Amino acid sequence: MSVKVLLVAANPLDTGRLALDEEMRLVQERTEQSPYAAEIEFVPVWAARADDLLREINRHAPTVLHFSGHSSLNSIDLVGTDRRAQPVSREAVLRLLGLDAARSVRVVLLNSCYSAEMAKDIAHTGRCAIGTIEQWGDEQAALFSASFYRALGFGATLKEAVEQGCTSILLEGYTGADDIRLHGDEVDEDGTEGAGGADGADGSAMRLVGPAAHDAGRRAARAQSSGIRDGQPAEPIPLFNESECADFVTKSLAGARSAALTYLDVDGLLGINDVYGEHVGDLVIQRCSELVAVHSAESAALCRLRGDQYVVVERDVDVSSAEKRAGKLVTGIRRHKWSYISRDLHVSATGSIAHWHGVDEDAPSLILRAVLGVKEAKIRHRASLAAAPLALPELGGEFERERDKLWQLSSYLSSDTRRSIKAATEARLEQRRARPRF
Repeated sequence: MSVKVLLVAANPLDTGRLALDEEMRLVQERTEQSPYAAEIEFVPVWAARADDLLREINRHAPTVLHFSGHSSLNSIDLVGTDRRAQPVSREAVLRLLGLDAARSVRVVLLNSCYSAEMAKDIAHTGRCAIGTIEQWGDEQAALFSASFYRALGFGATLKEAVEQGCTSILLEGYTGADDIRLHGDEVDEDGTEGAGGADGADGSAMRLVGPAAHDAGRRAARAQSSGIRDGQPAEPIPLFNESECADFVTKSLAGARSAALTYLDVDGLLGINDVYGEHVGDLVIQRCSELVAVHSAESAALCRLRGDQYVVVERDVDVSSAEKRAGKLVTGIRRHKWSYISRDLHVSATGSIAHWHGVDEDAPSLILRAVLGVKEAKIRHRASLAAAPLALPELGGEFERERDKLWQLSSYLSSDTRRSIKAATEARLEQRRARPRF
């Protein structure tokens, strides 16, 4: 998995002299010392003008957009036609990163003064961004860049690479190591958010090269094999009604010794459609489908239920592994930076996992257990992943009232399915009278 770094350098005549050539030399020298140096390609753009950004992003589709030069809180200085400074506003940079041509950019490094606020705004586009809160000298800028890319070449995460860059500044006796900020919305490997950066939600777990980055590439390939290509699902996760979903799960369980069924309920879609429009709701579902595909096992069977619910069936899997994947899926949706779709947009999700061992339980009952787990989690205001009840609740003496309550919870099922569950439950009541309730 190769990484292309677009090194944009600008030092207009009417700005202070910067040793940008020395910075680039040190970057390449130190990166060459790393074992994955061959996977990092640097594309320098000297005396960069505004149109160079569009041209080079179109030509090279970079993974990292690196700017070295002068900047302020609200702009970066490129070179105008008169070789003097041409400020490029924060809004223009954000609009550039919103183009389809810039989809490849995952990290933005602003190696310039007072750039942390712009980096924070860039992070709202779903990328990781690095900037500084104070003035930035030539020596600090060169040392940070060189050690940052060398660390990436050793397979370090972004957080570790930033930390190595800061440490390099201190080791050489300079100040400013605490002025660097990393912002982003990537999720750690254990399903929790990273701890670096000013906001506590950053890209600390992202690796751009090395074995872990290759694994991430395979997960992206998994998303493509599920029908997601260039952001558009060619063969989306199938959408089923209740009875079709039950049939789908039945077929998925055929011949299996055990299975894990994850039920995911995405919350707030109706409100999103009302406030932002159905086109935004469609984008949310598309992104949810991508996340479901990426966080599910390659062999998993996936389907959508009634639009904003997902069912994931994994056959003959280790219980802890299935639960870990389900937890990452729910956490990924809850912590995703949804504002990249629409400003102030928030999406939440609740999930439940039900384990099946092939003994006296059909697909509708398995689905219902997972549904009840989500319902219980919402009632108790529990976040993320909940455990499904081990069995459907037994109905006691007040049969009618408890039965009606159960059927209300299972209202997503078709009437035929509910009748079959009722008949099976009544038959079990004749044999078992005192099973504990969940």
